[in-house]
Formats: sequence, C-alpha cells, structure tokens
Amino acid sequence: MALQGYQFDKAKVTPEADAQLYSYLAQSSDNKVISGLTVTATGLNVYVSSGKALVQGRLIENVQQAQLTAQANKIGYVCITIDLTQNNTSTGTPGTSNYAPVNNQLRLELVDVLNQQDLNSGGLIYTFPLYSYTSTGTSVALTKLDKSFFKKTETATIDLGWGMSVVFTKKDGLVFANGEITPASNVGTSGGIVVGVRVPDGFKPLSGRVGTIKLQGNNGQWGSYVVTSDGNIKLITGGMNVGYTFHVNGAWVVE
Repeated sequence: MALQGYQFDKAKVTPEADAQLYSYLAQSSDNKVISGLTVTATGLNVYVSSGKALVQGRLIENVQQAQLTAQANKIGYVCITIDLTQNNTSTGTPGTSNYAPVNNQLRLELVDVLNQQDLNSGGLIYTFPLYSYTSTGTSVALTKLDKSFFKKTETATIDLGWGMSVVFTKKDGLVFANGEITPASNVGTSGGIVVGVRVPDGFKPLSGRVGTIKLQGNNGQWGSYVVTSDGNIKLITGGMNVGYTFHVNGAWVVE
C-alpha cells in the first residue's frame, strides 16, 4: 500500500516520523531552548545547566549540570549535537526492570563550526548552538545566542490619547497592536499630533523604521498612528468621535 498512516491503531510510528510531526507543528518554535540550559564558565571549564530544548522536532533534556573543557585560544560554539550516524545501545534485558537504553546519538560538546543538516529530510548531523565562545589561555568568554532561545510573549498597555488604550503584544521579534477601543472625547487631525507617550524600549520599531497602527470605526471613521524608532507615538490623520467603537490593527519588527 503506497499510502502510509502513522497516528492509527497498530501502526508503526518511528522516531523519525514523530520528529517530522513535532517539527512541523512547532514551526518557528522548533530548534529552541524551552527552559534552562544556561551556560557559564570558570577558567577553561564550561558548565551547561539542566534544561530542555526542542531540536529538529526532538525533545531533549539535560537532567543535570554538565561540564565541558575548552581548549586555549579557540573560537566556537557550545552545542547540543544530534548525530544519527551513531547507533543507540542498551543495557539489561528488554521487558525487565534492569533494561535501560543508551542514547549515543546525543551529546553536549564544543565545536569550531556548525553542521546543521535537515534531519527530517535525510540529514544525519545537527549541531544546535546554545552560546558562542572565545577562549584565551586562562578563561572563556560566552555570548548567549538569543535566536536559539524561546522568547516568551510580552505585553505593554499604551495610551493613544483621548481616553484610548491599546495592548501591544511582542513575540519572536514582532509587535502586534490589536483590540477594540472607544474614545472618551472627539479627536481629529490632518496635520499630525504627537500623543506625548513613548513605547517601552523593547517595543520600538527597528532603527530608521516606523510602525503603523490603524483604527477603523463602526461608523466609517478611522484614524492612523505611527510609532517611530525613538518610541514616540503620533496621530497622523483621521477623526474619531465619542460613542463609536474602533478596531485596532498594527504590526512591526523590533530590535
């Protein structure tokens, strides 16, 4: 039969099939640290704390602090490596309490160059970097790789003036402005009004760029705001009257 199903009664579900499913469902949250896995250094010793990560659709857990030793005068990465060229083994007897699998396909290590093959399309090795490092003869400097860590959703409530407040939501380098608001007093402009409120640093658009917020009323009225890279909010144009509801919509990239 050419058609193969996996989530069915009596079907054989391989680790590869599971990983492909979880990687697809995770989308941009794949290849991310879920918790922990903080890296510190003392001298040339590098320590990786306990924690979890989703790498190529595979859930990985470091159950206790691990120690690695850096060579002097090197540049590289602190990595979780998945190596499917290795064979897993086991100890004990299957079906008994002394049986234990031994995963030889997974390790923490320091590497000079990343090797990131797509394991869900026939690749065999994937090095997932937690931190980059530079060592001298006596110490190691570490830099956290933010793109490898899952970013929690952040919110900020912003005053748009005239009794209207909107919630900004930030996740994965994007800010969204959504919701419904009603002005407490009539407002209108065609020349621009600086609201006098600044958005928090983490919610500002990229340098030299602006964010746009559109308000569309249920009475046909509308308003248009811009958020500048220095955090200022300005009503550019539009008119909004008391007693009407306005739908808010906006999005922009942040630093």
